[in-house]
Amino acid sequence: MSLFGIGSNKDRYGVIIDVGSGSVLTAIVHSRAHEKHPNILWAHREQVPLRNIDSLEQSAKALVAALIDASMLLDSEGRKALHKISPSAKLSEVQCGISAPWSYTITKTINYKQDESFIISNDLIDDLLATINSKIENDLQSDETLRTLGLQVVTHATMSVLANGYRINHPDGQQAKELAVSRANVVTHGYMVDALNEVHDKLFTGTKLHKTSYILMLNAITNELLQKSNDLCLIDITYEATEIGVIRDGVLTYCTHTPFGSFSLAREIAATISVPLHEAFGYLHTEKPYNFKLSLTSAQQQEVDEIFEAYTARVSELFHETGDELSIPKNIILHSDLKSETLFADIIERAAKRAIKTEPFITTISSEIFKKYYKDGEVGPQGPLPSDTAMLVSAQFFHTEWNRSTFEYL
Repeated sequence: MSLFGIGSNKDRYGVIIDVGSGSVLTAIVHSRAHEKHPNILWAHREQVPLRNIDSLEQSAKALVAALIDASMLLDSEGRKALHKISPSAKLSEVQCGISAPWSYTITKTINYKQDESFIISNDLIDDLLATINSKIENDLQSDETLRTLGLQVVTHATMSVLANGYRINHPDGQQAKELAVSRANVVTHGYMVDALNEVHDKLFTGTKLHKTSYILMLNAITNELLQKSNDLCLIDITYEATEIGVIRDGVLTYCTHTPFGSFSLAREIAATISVPLHEAFGYLHTEKPYNFKLSLTSAQQQEVDEIFEAYTARVSELFHETGDELSIPKNIILHSDLKSETLFADIIERAAKRAIKTEPFITTISSEIFKKYYKDGEVGPQGPLPSDTAMLVSAQFFHTEWNRSTFEYL
């Protein structure tokens, strides 16, 4: 087993499916060896109709319907676009990123100690990883609530190997008295796994299927892009959820979420000031997202302020759920659509100040990807950067897949 082996980039065409909290993105991307970013050849986001966020079962059914519709559109229009660009191109992979509340990322660490020095072997590490996998499966089966959800493990990812407290990339053959292995395990609702498997089997036979959590993809791209891997707080804002991931000493240790996101916020604003939902959603995606309040009455302004305050309080409460006794790290990586970063960076900053009582350092990952890989208006040969910039993390994850030999997709 090669835990941290070096792979090689290939010229690849693949399908991206992002299952969000309230939408499904499908896209076709082309990854060329040695280029900085992939080309996004075709993309479509299918929005789930307005839903009751208190009913997870109804939400799941609506999302599966959106998944099927978006996949069928990709199979027809997407394939036509691909054939027009490259008639000989063959799709080889389907990458599925699954957001909260449909996936959970659970990290377990196992420690192995001896009084005398021992030689670390791949067989020993395999045994430790098998123990972690067994522990996860037992937890899923023993918890009645989790068992009812039919959760299934879809990804294993070795996060770190520590020998005598030091991180090592090539452990085989080295000596140690203490060995600690951390592994992330992605579990997903059974009906979502079944739906993705059915789409793959019917529309994309002959391709490899990879399913994982969006927060784990965000973690990987953050490490690769920013070279920040010690203590971080990841935040992913989707239509109907806000998910956080806590990184301690380079390991994604804990994830949680609240069922409220950008569309949830827009829906409440739209209802309060009596404007169409798409108009309210547009307010949140501008450089001056609070300017719309200037045309409101004093009473409406107060109501809107209360909506923003309620969401800020939700996020601040979320920041107290870290899985340990520590505060969230003050270095925060925020993922949202590029055009909504101004608003959510402001809200996250205010929420974090309440939780950690100090100024946070916020990095907006979509902007970082744009500046590093698409700067100076650089685009692919097929046209400008797509307006749906929330897909940039997924596209970059696909592009650099060769760099993640520790990921095991089930």
